[in-house]
Amino acid sequence: MIKSIQLGRKVVGQYHPLKYFTWHGALAANTLQRFFSSNERISGLQVNPDSVGYSILPGGEYCMKRDPRTGENRKVLVERNFGSFWHMKDLKKTNNKPTLSNKNLIPETEASVFPTLENCLVLENDENITIPDFFLSDNRANDPSAQCTLVAISYKDYGAKLLESWTEPFEEYFGIGQRRARVMRLFITEGYFTKALLSGVLKQTIRSNTPQELHSQTLLRFGSDGLLEFNDTLRMHNTLTGYVFLLDGLGRVRICGSGGASEDEASQLIQFARQLTPKLRQKGMSPPIL
Repeated sequence: MIKSIQLGRKVVGQYHPLKYFTWHGALAANTLQRFFSSNERISGLQVNPDSVGYSILPGGEYCMKRDPRTGENRKVLVERNFGSFWHMKDLKKTNNKPTLSNKNLIPETEASVFPTLENCLVLENDENITIPDFFLSDNRANDPSAQCTLVAISYKDYGAKLLESWTEPFEEYFGIGQRRARVMRLFITEGYFTKALLSGVLKQTIRSNTPQELHSQTLLRFGSDGLLEFNDTLRMHNTLTGYVFLLDGLGRVRICGSGGASEDEASQLIQFARQLTPKLRQKGMSPPIL
């Protein structure tokens, strides 16, 4: 349990983002271009220098390797350079954190909109939705400070367990069902075989293991279509761990983290969420103590 958060008791496709920018008519041209580029990596993410992901080239499949005979650098597949099982070694080397946590909010003028991922299913009712549109559906005023969303993404049970150290303190502080500061969990299962034959079984298993009150905030995604670009954009090269992204009211990524959260990281995440939604402070909540 996070001891530094005071709770009054024991501390316990293609994306067209211009529709979200009516509030700010003077955005610089280079900023707009960054939002329109579906292939560009999210700005401000801090990949661990000890991680294999640090050397992966844009696109997510290749890295550079020096030829010992010629001394020249050439582009090779990541698996060919690091081996098919590099993910496990990578987690050990980075302590489950291939992406480092941001120490400060990514400035809004530099922040990029969360990439589009289609064909996600809401656990509650099997509704087929597209993110980040789904996260922003309640913000009709396009107010950047109206809400924030903590997106927790995992591919494996191991990663999902690690993310509880981020999501549980966040929900304990803001409350489950608080739509202006909420957690959205995204479970991704890769593979066309899995999508075709096992998605129904996996869906039922996740539904039975997820508390009822979290069904509306839990998303499932089956299949590998579009994932290479999605993962590369968010620098999620190692899918054995889990990742968190804090979005503002316009769907822009303002911080990122991976693996398990330390007490300081969990407390700082809540502080960042408070900064993004200043009007929530009027409800009498005490900010986290770092």
